[in-house]
Amino acid sequence: MWAGLDLAASSHRPSAIAVGDHWNTLSVETVFEDEAIIACLRGASIVWVDAPLTAGETAFRDCDRRLHAEGIMPLPLTWRSMRTLHQRAVALRSLTPFSEWRETFPWSVYLWLGAKRGQKKEPTLLASWAQRNGFTGHPASEHEWDAVACWAIGWLHQMGGVQCIQGTEGTVWIPARKSSYL
Repeated sequence: MWAGLDLAASSHRPSAIAVGDHWNTLSVETVFEDEAIIACLRGASIVWVDAPLTAGETAFRDCDRRLHAEGIMPLPLTWRSMRTLHQRAVALRSLTPFSEWRETFPWSVYLWLGAKRGQKKEPTLLASWAQRNGFTGHPASEHEWDAVACWAIGWLHQMGGVQCIQGTEGTVWIPARKSSYL
């Protein structure tokens, strides 16, 4: 079983978690406090998280610059909210030694499904693909859909359909460009 986590920088804002080992067992919920996140992650061997797990020397880590080359635009780590998000992710990872954490970027799933760069995120693309794969849930927010997108990268990883964008300052997992799991 693995989890997708759309993590908020603050416990005052909603985070969403998708947990399961297949599309038909996937459950999604919104939580706020760290304790609730940790409780949801129990039993998850891998957490696919939408948050920077490493910090770089500049606004963009080398893996972020490689994402830029793929047409994916992460926010700069010099922004206070991104530094706070990074710190929360690192703290939560240290409190969940039972799980391996991997950084991902949910927007990459939407692009892989056919969204156009600069377009507003449209959950119907993800919903249609997820339903074709057996998902019967009904995420209630964009955060919950982003958690499903993070989880989906874990699913694609199980199928051999991801690529690893790696650099000296971090690693980000996204769908492989030529994956046959559409």
